[in-house]
Amino acid sequence: MDLQAPIDLEIVNALIAATPDTWNAAEMIVEREQLGEDESMKIVIFSPEGFRDIVGPTDEIYVGLYKLSDLFGEYGKIWSRVSYAVSMTPEGAWRYKIKFEY
Repeated sequence: MDLQAPIDLEIVNALIAATPDTWNAAEMIVEREQLGEDESMKIVIFSPEGFRDIVGPTDEIYVGLYKLSDLFGEYGKIWSRVSYAVSMTPEGAWRYKIKFEY
């Protein structure tokens, strides 16, 4: 889905911006539920490195996730769970992995 990549990047950048500067990695698990016309998302953000800072989803994360959900609804099966994992490389660049469950 060529339309998906920019949305994923928007979500990844929002996740990185939401985490403390001391984190070199973060994971976000999103569980999506559809009840009739109402859609809700439960979002958990944590450090796989063991940092205990509390990080909640920002408006930018929500906007990106709802865009992603709308896109999937338009073009295929909507996911029920998605996880984003971001980590910093030794060179200081960020990389990410995404996993969808349906």
